[in-house]
Amino acid sequence: MKLELTQIFVKVVQQGSFTKAANLLGLPKSTVSKAISQLEAITNAKLLLRTTRQQSLTEAGRRYFDECVGPIQALEEAQKNIYDVDSQPMGLIKMTAPEDVGTHILSPIIGVLSRTNPKLNFQLELTDKVVDLVRDGYDLAIRLGNLNDSQLKAKYIGQLEMVLVASKEYLKCYGKIKAPKDLKGARFLSIGDSKVSHKFVLQSAKKKSQISIEPIVTCNQMSSLIAMAKEGAGLLLVPHYLCSSDIQSGALVRVLPDWSYMGYSVHLVSPVSMHETARIKLVSDMIVAEMRNRL
Repeated sequence: MKLELTQIFVKVVQQGSFTKAANLLGLPKSTVSKAISQLEAITNAKLLLRTTRQQSLTEAGRRYFDECVGPIQALEEAQKNIYDVDSQPMGLIKMTAPEDVGTHILSPIIGVLSRTNPKLNFQLELTDKVVDLVRDGYDLAIRLGNLNDSQLKAKYIGQLEMVLVASKEYLKCYGKIKAPKDLKGARFLSIGDSKVSHKFVLQSAKKKSQISIEPIVTCNQMSSLIAMAKEGAGLLLVPHYLCSSDIQSGALVRVLPDWSYMGYSVHLVSPVSMHETARIKLVSDMIVAEMRNRL
């Protein structure tokens, strides 16, 4: 089987269209289309379903792509190394991350990487949705919580420390909170959905206390909840990195400062090994090191 046919197939899937893949490879669109037909004939399997407006993978195509994308990318990087094109990190890094983490932690790191490595280009998609890294051609992603895709290569970064905050105005109305038991009856704001259970375990140096809440407001964006908390709407459990400046300015007050919640785990993940290519190794190593410091 000709390796070029598989490479073209991988690019078509990653780019989402024959035209974009042809432009990337510097080939006529007809050549790309013919290559896919030849590959389907050789494998005796339908790999892509094509209409005038879109394309989609068959089950056989998905399995073939999953098996081939890693080796194809490794071979492409090896070819760059042979011709000394990759003597320094270069090329595009396509990344995705949750909105708040991407805005407040990841973006400054990418800014430094871009300044110090001028031959690197970045495409960053900030979304709280879990995207398909293989299908959409992503090199790296920041993931919060448990990892469900065992095929991804992962580097553990750390835990998000969550702290309780509220405005001075709210605390004046509610009263003093000296221990977790004093939270009973408090008005809470919460990330997530009103239909899911809202429970968490606060930890101090020596004790743990499980808290159950019925939030008066739920929202899928933490920055919006912080804005509500600053207006006195209620208590909020929020990542420390997101509220530290508001605590310093006095816009928010940390409640139960000796207690915190070690919330979601944070991982950097990739469809391929992060040590196979110079560009991904450099970027992944710096992101992991810097995010550990900032978290």
